[in-house]
Amino acid sequence: MGLKIGEIAKKSGVAPSTIRYYVRQGLLPEPDKVNKSMAYYDERCIEKIHAVRHLQERKYFPLSVIKNILRRMDQGMSLDEAESIEDAVFGAQEGMPEKVMDKAGFMEATGLTREELQTASRIGLLIPYHQEKGRTLYNQEDVLFAREVLKKIISFGQDLHELSFYVDLGRQIVECEMNLRRSAVKNRSAQENIRITAEISKMADMLRGYILRRLFQRKVQAAIQKSLSDS
Repeated sequence: MGLKIGEIAKKSGVAPSTIRYYVRQGLLPEPDKVNKSMAYYDERCIEKIHAVRHLQERKYFPLSVIKNILRRMDQGMSLDEAESIEDAVFGAQEGMPEKVMDKAGFMEATGLTREELQTASRIGLLIPYHQEKGRTLYNQEDVLFAREVLKKIISFGQDLHELSFYVDLGRQIVECEMNLRRSAVKNRSAQENIRITAEISKMADMLRGYILRRLFQRKVQAAIQKSLSDS
């Protein structure tokens, strides 16, 4: 028949109100209602609750991502298998602690003013780690980017709008990468889809860095040589 909400709460370690919230958010299935005051939950909800807590507290994944992971678990995958795609795409940067902060904490950590933060966000240069239903959180990658790129550009006296071409070209590149992924996973099993998507995510990071870095190096070398020959 299933378990009452009190039993689920005791075995999962969360409050009944949290369980009801997870149901409203679509993270847990609706219980079988016997009457207005009594309902029974599938015992598998306990495993899902543990997964949700892990993904929220350790990974800081948004609810939309957590729902995708839970759907894969419903298809028979383990939690590790189910979260592998999102881990490759959203996982914490190597050497960075998994710490998130709100807008006020982010401005304090980076030195960005409210106006600078609004400008960078509006242009699309700053894409918060988590943004869902009015809740915005920033992680250490966001902090590092703001300090090492945005603040330095501003200190050079440059307008952030001058970097908007990165956003325009970035969107085109990502769309092409998604086309590559769709082609690579076509007619593949769910497990192969996960593996290939994770690998393409890593490859895309390397490709962007490698090609742009080498192209930039060549241009700088040519510019320096030209300036030396002209002097």
